[in-house]
Amino acid sequence: MKKIAIIGAGPGGLAAGMVLSKKGYELHIFEKDNQVGGRSKRLSLGDYHFDVGPTFLMYLEILEEVFQSAGYDLHKELDIIRLEELYTLMFNDVTFHMSKDPNENASMYDKYQPGMGKSYLNWLKAQEKKLNAISSILKKPFPNYFHFLRPDVLRALPYLHPFQSVFTHLSTFNKNHNFIHSLSFQAKYLGMASYQAPSIFTILPYLEHALGLYHVKGGLNQINHKMAELIEKNGGHIHLNSPVEEIIVDKGAAKGLRVNGEAILFDDIIINADFAYAMNHLIKPEHLKKYTPEKIEKKRFSVSTFMLYIGLDTTYDFPHHEIIFSKDYEAYLKGLTGNQFTDDFSVYVHNPGLNDDSYAPKGHTSLFVLVPVPNLSAEQDWSVYKEILKEQTIDLIESKHGIDLRNHIQVMKMIDPNGWANDYNVYRGAVFNLAHNLPQMLNRRPQNQFEDISHLYLVGGGTHPGSGLPTIYQSALILKKYL
Repeated sequence: MKKIAIIGAGPGGLAAGMVLSKKGYELHIFEKDNQVGGRSKRLSLGDYHFDVGPTFLMYLEILEEVFQSAGYDLHKELDIIRLEELYTLMFNDVTFHMSKDPNENASMYDKYQPGMGKSYLNWLKAQEKKLNAISSILKKPFPNYFHFLRPDVLRALPYLHPFQSVFTHLSTFNKNHNFIHSLSFQAKYLGMASYQAPSIFTILPYLEHALGLYHVKGGLNQINHKMAELIEKNGGHIHLNSPVEEIIVDKGAAKGLRVNGEAILFDDIIINADFAYAMNHLIKPEHLKKYTPEKIEKKRFSVSTFMLYIGLDTTYDFPHHEIIFSKDYEAYLKGLTGNQFTDDFSVYVHNPGLNDDSYAPKGHTSLFVLVPVPNLSAEQDWSVYKEILKEQTIDLIESKHGIDLRNHIQVMKMIDPNGWANDYNVYRGAVFNLAHNLPQMLNRRPQNQFEDISHLYLVGGGTHPGSGLPTIYQSALILKKYL
């Protein structure tokens, strides 16, 4: 019986465990934390509960396939709710309430600016064609340049516009900047600005608008716990509080792991740990060629986030998902990706209690607040700045909603880029992993079958197809081609 190890019980590692759990392997997942989930785990502050990381769930067909691989039905295992309103977007001069119904969105845009609704519907139609054209590319390995000659890639070329950014491509439909930003803020899921992200990523908002946004009862963290439960039900083993110290390599092949000082042999090893962290800490440099620490340092990484998890003794009429855009959003984006800090920032607020009463006691609120910030490449003393940014963020929410938030705070936790780096082993605190610029995509991204060492594989945001939950789950499904 083949013996396989997975390093890390984040979404990618757990999805890999699901995909492999019915194949008859002896499967072991090693997780450094006391619970599964990684940076998408559950956080509890007394009676208040939060998702630490991702809160957007879309493109369910990939997650459905992950569950099917393990012999289960996603919709029978988890209570999944489709959101009626996608999100509220608060700009300086207008607030957009995005519906799951594209026709309602078209009418909303037309009320703001006549003709904009038609631009939106034209954009939707174009993205449908793009997704149909590129979906097979994202579902297959892409190890070298010869794969650009595959029939599915050649068919997709007219839809890719590789030298246009998300911002530029959207401007071909309508040049109004609020229109563009309302359909491009999703580039931050990749840790990039819309001016940088390749235009292929206009499929991200399309997935939300055409296929829906979803919430899982209890939080997206429940996906992780359910996968762990089913992996063990299928005979897999999950080892918590078990940080991997080293990947043992001999003659160019991965042979085992060192865990708590003990060497354990395996036939194949899958890395779900943060890619750059793994290259710097889990593999001796002499075993690496393409991804040595020196070469990793020269790569481009995503932005980071500053997080507030706030328990309130009252409720507010916040939407499930809300974004407060900075006054000069374009300047903010350019500064953000240029390692510059500003008092004019954007804030994402998640209020899951609107649709789920399991997050907080009755009459209370668990509020998740995220501010995109530069990663640790920028020089910033977070021991001081986190207190400043906390106050500025609360000020912004209070002023936008005309409320008194501070006097209702019962508990609060902050995570800054240093916290992501030190507590979650995220290189430079870049929570969205390697940037998704063209030199770091497809065959130029670390491959699912690792190039430097045999019998070693990658899943997660640092490998093909990329960051974000759907593509992380897809990276695990690609393992079917190899294992």
